[in-house]
Amino acid sequence: MQGITIIGPGRLGGALALALADTGYTIDALVYRSRKSVSNLASSIQSKPKLISVSRFTRSVSPVVIIAAQDADLPDVVVTLRNKIGKGTIVFHTSGSLSSDVLKPLKSFGVSIASLHPLSSVSSWNGDRNWFKGVFFAIEGDTKAQRVGNRLVGSLGGQPFTIDRAKKPLYHAAAVMTAGHVTALFDIALELITKAGLDRKHARRALQPLLATVAANLASLDTPAALTGTYARGDEATMHRHLIALKKDANSGELDVYLELALRSISLAEKHGLDPKKVKKLRQAIKLAKDT
Repeated sequence: MQGITIIGPGRLGGALALALADTGYTIDALVYRSRKSVSNLASSIQSKPKLISVSRFTRSVSPVVIIAAQDADLPDVVVTLRNKIGKGTIVFHTSGSLSSDVLKPLKSFGVSIASLHPLSSVSSWNGDRNWFKGVFFAIEGDTKAQRVGNRLVGSLGGQPFTIDRAKKPLYHAAAVMTAGHVTALFDIALELITKAGLDRKHARRALQPLLATVAANLASLDTPAALTGTYARGDEATMHRHLIALKKDANSGELDVYLELALRSISLAEKHGLDPKKVKKLRQAIKLAKDT
């Protein structure tokens, strides 16, 4: 199978290395900035890839190079790769917010470029080896590189889709809203429920099944139909109890988040057919809470 060099074998790069190796690809080399944990990663890959410090990287012989470095480091990695990759090499980067344009300086060396970003939350490479099954990957770039990217994603059991390179930051903002911001929102929920008397560990266990049912609803329903609870019912009395409690026990930032999301929930309920009179009362109450 095709050989692959991975530059930046951290959480995502390491997960890709393991998953691709499991599907039959040869991982030729892992190019690292910090050797910490890279040896453990390499020992988990059957082809036993070479471990190369980025400062000692001289030339890649792999037909495919995947750069999984952080966004801020990508320009420096591109400079490092100049004159170190062969003509015909396919070079990907895994940034969600940067387009393939960041790799353009490499095209003068006869390579094809693309970005390949998985819509997945990878917290560690040392975990489930089926991270990418069913995961959607955004791919944009040269036609040849996109074809190779589609094959790689297919081998991983993922689903590739194309994206407008100019809209990459907007696409990534949506991804952050779905993953990072949901985690931040869950953290607010934990803060609130611990003030109601649960310890944090118990609170996490108690709220996770609720979060899982929401995800299950969203898997089969559009957001207006998936909305449940206070705002889906137009329950003004319960909303007022929330506001009283939040003003008493929550900080101003937590209250602001609740109010902004309440307005969005009201709009979803309205789209799903909530009584216009209830919609009006809910909006008026939220506006009053925001102004006071």
